[in-house]
Amino acid sequence: MSTLSGLLVVAKSAAKAGAAVLAQRPVTLVPATRDELRAETKTSGSDWVTDYDRRAEDAVRQVITGYRPHDEISGEEYGHTAPEHPSGYRWAIDPLDGTTNFIRGIPQFCTSVAVEGPAEDTGERRWLASAVVAPVLGRIWWASAGQGAFTALDPSLGVTGEEGEPLEPVRLAGPVLGRSGRLLGTGFGYDAERRAFQQRVLAQIMPAFGDVRRIGSAALDLCMVADGTLDAYAEIGTMEYDWAGGALIAEEAGVSVHRPAHPNGNEHPDWSVAGDIDLSLLPPLIPPNP
Repeated sequence: MSTLSGLLVVAKSAAKAGAAVLAQRPVTLVPATRDELRAETKTSGSDWVTDYDRRAEDAVRQVITGYRPHDEISGEEYGHTAPEHPSGYRWAIDPLDGTTNFIRGIPQFCTSVAVEGPAEDTGERRWLASAVVAPVLGRIWWASAGQGAFTALDPSLGVTGEEGEPLEPVRLAGPVLGRSGRLLGTGFGYDAERRAFQQRVLAQIMPAFGDVRRIGSAALDLCMVADGTLDAYAEIGTMEYDWAGGALIAEEAGVSVHRPAHPNGNEHPDWSVAGDIDLSLLPPLIPPNP
């Protein structure tokens, strides 16, 4: 097995392990209570973390370190960890992308896992493999560098096709070009000034679209551009672990992708973009000094 194939196996296994924790969320007819989810706020009253976030990240890390003990890991809940003798590969993980959806009982949430390191042919550092698993949707998306992007219903999540048979994976090719009623996906951060800025910018690009969707998970937004559910996606201020998994999947589906220049989208806000969007219409939050 090549290094690239092995990395993809780890990415899919790790993402499934995190999603399996999320699937343990109690089934309620109304949003679960703060106590039931052991939830607390972080940076604002809209920025939540739950016991499930932490346990899902534990599960993801255990899979990665079990397979690859010398890789570095950057995660949302526990930050960056590095072994004594790093391998040169680093994982970016979001154990629960879409925490607010998770708390409110909205099914669009997922575990996202991606790895970057030296490419086998050139040695240049790039994103090599990723997987995104949405347990309630029963969906998995995955990609590896130069090998395309795929999605499938995952029987391990209890979802199968006709007569109980699992559906075959589908290779992704991005949105249908030129169709009417194009959908733009986006999301909004917790800072009021940043939200207002983004709303002004989106108003400038909306004439090219028929409508907008706010899914609540950057990873799923990017996967939905990859599979053609959405036609494009743009959001400012996302963190690396938010976009790393989905960006590779969209890129391998043949979609034009613009990644933020810095992994910390809070301190260095930049646009995460996938699809046919004129980047000149997306100015920086703070204009550069003349």
